[in-house]
Amino acid sequence: MGRLGDQVVRISDIPGPRWDLALEKMAAAGPLILLEGGPWIGLQRYDGWPGADGRIHVSIFKTLEPPALTQEVAERDVRNGLAHLETVVASDPRLAQLLAKYGVVREYVCDYGNGAVRVGIISGDGAVTLG
Repeated sequence: MGRLGDQVVRISDIPGPRWDLALEKMAAAGPLILLEGGPWIGLQRYDGWPGADGRIHVSIFKTLEPPALTQEVAERDVRNGLAHLETVVASDPRLAQLLAKYGVVREYVCDYGNGAVRVGIISGDGAVTLG
């Protein structure tokens, strides 16, 4: 990952004390929770600022740098990211409860070093639309 900043809680082990903290932070609309893996997944509830929707935004980070981004690459990243997320949800039902309580927005994201930008939307059935 590039430089998403210090406002990130990185998680590599689930379950664990750090994961417990991450779930609390997510419910409180705190910092980005970053699940390590391939691809990386960000979880953050958008709340507390104008335009925030209160939902949990699931960001699947792209694995290749432009101009290598193609529909095929995006579909692979999203498929792998959603499988990773499914494994996490299966390992701890508290995450499923938070997702159900607040609702979910799924996004395909590019970390460009000093921040991140959405490069695609992921539908409920896992299809990714770039743009």
